[in-house]
Amino acid sequence: MLSLRDRVEQRLSGEVCHACIFRTSKGTCSLEAVRDCPILTRVDQIIDIVRRIDSPTMDPYIAALREAVCADCEMQKESGECPLRDKLDCALDDYFAWIVNIVDEELAVRG
Repeated sequence: MLSLRDRVEQRLSGEVCHACIFRTSKGTCSLEAVRDCPILTRVDQIIDIVRRIDSPTMDPYIAALREAVCADCEMQKESGECPLRDKLDCALDDYFAWIVNIVDEELAVRG
């Protein structure tokens, strides 16, 4: 039986990565040449965020993302601004609602 992390990672790779704007026509990730994927390299932190929060709105999840993940990202400035996020070039930020839903579903399966 797969662990929660493995199930989440499989779903993210199969669903989000498959539809991601950074996916090339050959099915590879164009980010790999520039930087690590912000989704797949932070699966544990994302699971922790979703596990801790239960809200009908995304605001608390986004606040936790900014605090736990974005604050440690080399792309975010000390002011909290992020040029990638501002240009909609952060895959994690772009697909975060979908990612939260996937993690939430997998947490529910786990019981």
